[in-house]
Amino acid sequence: MRPDEIAQMFSQIAHRYDRANHILSFNRDRAWRKILVQHAAPKPGERLLDLCTGTGDVAIEFAKACPEMEIVGLDLSEEMLRVAREKLAQLSLDHRVRLIVGNALELPFAENSFEIVSQAFGLRNLPDRARGLKEIYRVLSPGGRALIVEFSIPQSFLMRLVYLPYLRYIVPIVGGMVSGSRAPYEYLRDSIEGFPDRAQILEELYEAGFRPVGYRDLTLGIATLYWGGKANC
Repeated sequence: MRPDEIAQMFSQIAHRYDRANHILSFNRDRAWRKILVQHAAPKPGERLLDLCTGTGDVAIEFAKACPEMEIVGLDLSEEMLRVAREKLAQLSLDHRVRLIVGNALELPFAENSFEIVSQAFGLRNLPDRARGLKEIYRVLSPGGRALIVEFSIPQSFLMRLVYLPYLRYIVPIVGGMVSGSRAPYEYLRDSIEGFPDRAQILEELYEAGFRPVGYRDLTLGIATLYWGGKANC
């Protein structure tokens, strides 16, 4: 899908996006974001860029975990960012996080601008993953780290027997009922099934320049945390 189509799709469901995520993941999405932040181990004074920030949940977790860091959230959808601004204001964190509309394939930042770049459930949506990963690498400062959480297919055969019918049939129905639009959850299903396996994502991180790279399965492989570092020059 083109970036403008993706932005329009998410804008249509922005007002019910969080609720649908919590229901469909049985609230595990909250834990996955916390694990991402814990693995990043943010330090005071560091700068964070949260890509595909959506309604701001990852940026909020970082703001809570490390009060003294600069946080920027970027997303294609102005409507998703509107919801994020409301949440930040309610939590009195609006002064801590700067939200901007932007394309993850053309980041409006100089090289070496951030010590941490995070991306939760957005890598699947990039029409050019290689370009997106190279942009993350470009804006990372030497010694910086990238953390990416993405949906995945469980590696266990028994888990796949349970998960795949849920993904294929239940997710579009329930997602459509909660959000008011079934199409984004049909897209979600298709994009998860079409997403590369863990070994290929690690290879793509490596090709983009990251050293070291690694991953950790979350909740029996329903989601996966990937990471990559940028060596000191």
